[in-house]
Amino acid sequence: MNAVLASLLTALACALILLLPLALRRRSTESAQRDAAWRDELPPLLRALRPAFRWYATEVDQSLPGHKREVMQTQLNAGGLAYVITPAEFLVVRRLAFIAGIAVALYVIFVLDVNDPMYIVVASSLAPFAYMYPDLWLRDTTKRRQMRFEKDFPFFLDVLVLGMKAGLTFTAAIEQAIDQLREGPVRQEFSRYLRETRTGVTRRIALDRVAARVMIPAVTNFVASVTQAEETGGSLGEVLADQARQRRQERFLRAEKLANQAPVKMLFPLIALLFPITFIIIGFPIVIQLIEAGAFDVM
Repeated sequence: MNAVLASLLTALACALILLLPLALRRRSTESAQRDAAWRDELPPLLRALRPAFRWYATEVDQSLPGHKREVMQTQLNAGGLAYVITPAEFLVVRRLAFIAGIAVALYVIFVLDVNDPMYIVVASSLAPFAYMYPDLWLRDTTKRRQMRFEKDFPFFLDVLVLGMKAGLTFTAAIEQAIDQLREGPVRQEFSRYLRETRTGVTRRIALDRVAARVMIPAVTNFVASVTQAEETGGSLGEVLADQARQRRQERFLRAEKLANQAPVKMLFPLIALLFPITFIIIGFPIVIQLIEAGAFDVM
């Protein structure tokens, strides 16, 4: 009976997942057209589910507190998802993941008829893990994005300095630097900077937004230096050259620090894995010789 009930619930959930996007497609046509003007493309799975959870996200957005929305928007900005998903939609994704975790746990326990307590505990832990997984994924994505930004930012500054020395304006030099960069967070952020300045946002505000989204000391220092040069009338080319030189030095020091940390990180694998095997290889022939000599018979 439990297996039949779980099968019916699973079939009902699948039917809702398949039919709900079709039912909401007409309602979300105008919203989808508006979203296409500013949104970046979603991954295939979320793109298939968006007609379904967009309607639910409008209901969640109305009850979402302002401070919580700002915190989540900051996290999405740092992860490079500001043009991909809204805070309300991220909450919906988290709840859908929680429901999916519950469905999988029920399927494993009732349909597969698992009786082992350990497997039941593991299946029961799928729901809270599924609920936390979007936050864990966003945190990991933010860390990898910041590491990639720190890696590509010195090259971007070098190209920017070359453009300024060639007589280009700051905006034109950024456009040339973006064209020379491969796809990545630096190109995304400064492409957004150009997008905002073309819509009437001042350079200072747009740069402050870049620093607030990236949340890296190097970018904050870069924005502060450019802003100070504009306010004091200093040479922007010299400021950018100093910034590029400083970022290269920081990148070299960071690489040197990681190289110095490598022996310490290798110490535990050596002690836990390599040394025991070495002792076994060395000691095995000795033990065999002692056995053949009858050393253990005396004991």
